[in-house]
Amino acid sequence: MIDNFSKDYFFLSNFYNAYLMYEGIIYCSTEAAFQAAKTLDVAERERIARLSPSDAKKVGRNLQLRPDWEEIKDKVMYDVCRAKFTMNSSLKLDERLLATGNEELVEGNTWHDNYWGNCTCEKCKDIPGRNQLGKTLMRIRNELRNQ
Repeated sequence: MIDNFSKDYFFLSNFYNAYLMYEGIIYCSTEAAFQAAKTLDVAERERIARLSPSDAKKVGRNLQLRPDWEEIKDKVMYDVCRAKFTMNSSLKLDERLLATGNEELVEGNTWHDNYWGNCTCEKCKDIPGRNQLGKTLMRIRNELRNQ
């Protein structure tokens, strides 16, 4: 099991700098693309596209969410992660993802995110996380393997 997207596995993190295009805008990370997708305001999306992953996340916390956000957020995450792993041939991210083999990918964290990952802090340690990001990455890995 890969249970932390840091060090050798930082490339799995949405904070990893890897350019991608999503809905006609070039972003520096999946985090920026995901946060920008929370709004329908194209100017705001373009502004977020230029931000670091951490700054994009901060801005994303304060955006007026588009009305369908809860229904589409999983698909947005899939789309931006798929773009990251297929649009960066120079970084060989697709090969690095495939090299994780059949390991379960778990976005372990300590910031109480039990939707996208699995928080292991003292408060959350007994609450199983949904690990939606890990599941998304394993889905993409399987699709790349079967191409």
